Amino acid sequence: MKTYLSVANPVVAALVLALCLWAATHDDGKFKPEGVLAGSISTYFVAKGLFCSATLVLVGKIVALMMERGER
Repeated sequence: MKTYLSVANPVVAALVLALCLWAATHDDGKFKPEGVLAGSISTYFVAKGLFCSATLVLVGKIVALMMERGER
């Protein structure tokens, strides 16, 4: 579990962020970053990616701290 929390969890968070940023900046296979600034569905994908990746990292840190306290 510690390996997952220290290695895999941040990698998964980075992949989630990368996927959401890619979805926000690509439309019909073309790079179109102006949708993010226009406030369309692209902005939702950016916000969702930031929220989900930050939540994954923070919850992983909290669980790691709880596991360390449980071992004492």
